[in-house]
Amino acid sequence: MSLLSTSPFSPLLGVVLIPLSLLYGAAVRLWLALYRVGILRSRRAAAPVISVGNLTVGGSGKSPVVEYLLREAKKAGVSAVSISRGYGRKSRAGLLRVRMNDRVPASPEVMGDEPYMLAWRNPAHAVYVGRNRVQAARLAEAVDRPQLIVLDDGYQHLRLARDLNVLLIDAERGLGNGHLLPWGVLREPLSALERADVVLLTKSSLGEAEAQARRLVARQRRELPVFSCDYRASRLTRLDGKQALPLSALQGQAVSLICAIAQPEGFSKVAQGLGATVEGVHAFRDHHPYGPRDLAWLDGQLAAVNGNWPCWLTTDKDAVKLRGRLQQSERLWVLEMEVIPEPAAAAFFFDFLSGLQLR
Repeated sequence: MSLLSTSPFSPLLGVVLIPLSLLYGAAVRLWLALYRVGILRSRRAAAPVISVGNLTVGGSGKSPVVEYLLREAKKAGVSAVSISRGYGRKSRAGLLRVRMNDRVPASPEVMGDEPYMLAWRNPAHAVYVGRNRVQAARLAEAVDRPQLIVLDDGYQHLRLARDLNVLLIDAERGLGNGHLLPWGVLREPLSALERADVVLLTKSSLGEAEAQARRLVARQRRELPVFSCDYRASRLTRLDGKQALPLSALQGQAVSLICAIAQPEGFSKVAQGLGATVEGVHAFRDHHPYGPRDLAWLDGQLAAVNGNWPCWLTTDKDAVKLRGRLQQSERLWVLEMEVIPEPAAAAFFFDFLSGLQLR
């Protein structure tokens, strides 16, 4: 698999999309130039900042990597908070701070599904949500006094300076056809790779990560650490939280999947890798809020299940939007995932986090 793939669009559609892509590219290059010459300036937070982001639209495992860094920071004795834009949230509040241990009312609608999932799974960490990440960092400094700020989906958010720029590339999907939106999937030109301090090739078990790394390093004019990390199933739990099963319970089972994520095909591959036979994938668009009709339909599907074995699966990102809203919640199972970096990547981040204690 090449780092770049051919365009999925027809030549006829390209007649429309290529000019739009050129216009988008001109706007992005102008925006980057304004930062480069100092007309627009990055603001530095008092605490060190790690930014996690990508060059493409769609999921590449940003939130799980953010969670990994928060977990590793805790192990290193470094107090950390995370900042997210909160894509898809319905709240008009400009800036939110949620820490589940404080028992502050929160929901996916108010925070966005990914920040809410992060807060749910890490109740001791404060999660800040807002479009203005500089303002969020200032509030975090005043309220939590963190030793580290982890910026979720921050590669293009140049207003907040960062001490470590982590660029994620999906090892399965790569960088598309190498073109900018809407003709391709790139948010920025490939030259933006130069801003990265480290590259993580995510979902390495689903793609040719080593080959991707060699091609990527060959493009750079400087030393750039490139590591692989996998995105693996960690637990199988019932949506209502009252039961858990070993992952081996999926071996030989026929399952249906329901999800609202950027890459449902990756979810299907994970289930198949655990020995399940995927009979159907019911995929909504990424960040879909699940309305009453969706819930009624899913309840009907779950009610038709014979027995309690896990024949319907969803993701942990979807679970935060479904929990407490289904009558048949005991029949829906959640496949929880976690990031597993290669040893060299784990050592790299450990050294960085340990160095924060010396500041």
